[in-house]
Amino acid sequence: MLRRMRPGRVDPISRHCGGDLPVSPLTRCWLPALGLTTLLVWICYEWLDRPLAWFVHDHGLPRVPGLLQLTHLPDVIVAVSAVVLLLTPPRLALRRPIGSIERLLFQGSASVALAVFVKDFLKFVFGRAWPETWIHHNPSLIQDHVYGFFWFQASPGFHSFPSGHTTVTFAAMSVLWQSLPAGWRWLSVLPCVLVIVGLLGMDYHFLGDIVAGAFLGGVCGVHVHRWMPGSARRPGPGPGQP
Repeated sequence: MLRRMRPGRVDPISRHCGGDLPVSPLTRCWLPALGLTTLLVWICYEWLDRPLAWFVHDHGLPRVPGLLQLTHLPDVIVAVSAVVLLLTPPRLALRRPIGSIERLLFQGSASVALAVFVKDFLKFVFGRAWPETWIHHNPSLIQDHVYGFFWFQASPGFHSFPSGHTTVTFAAMSVLWQSLPAGWRWLSVLPCVLVIVGLLGMDYHFLGDIVAGAFLGGVCGVHVHRWMPGSARRPGPGPGQP
């Protein structure tokens, strides 16, 4: 099911970004994507985040069975990634060829580790207040009508942006997305959708937090999968194809 690509072949992501990835990838792909993400976050901040958070709170959506459980999927991803990274050095010491599944697990775990590091730093920089009060009686939109970015805050009470749950999920699933044939990519999309539904339904994050986390996790996944050894791939068949 996992894919490999013949030497010299241009991967689909490079093609959509305007050519071979090593040729000016920053200007051809990442800067436009960052600009679009910034625009979406601004739209959410100005017109969507507050109404959506109040809607979830007023209609009691956090009491819907199953939503809380959906938010725990990133915890599983982080735990698996930690185990994989712990086992990687002794596995490499065996000096045996690494299979495609092992490579996928290592790349996904490395992507998660990178994403966690970056998102923790960004949370400190942006210092956004949460939709509701969760941590150390933090000021929030629902309880205290506190809304906005309060830059450079070390307190976890101001670490809503970007969403760590979304970042972790997209960091892992973006690696899986790139490794699967087109017909199987829904397997990587489904966990992302479930986590987003859980986060919004529980009022854990603003929509803008989730947009930023999805972008950050996706960037980490594409970067790790593209540049780590053995990430070359070629298109493969989907379900029902020879």
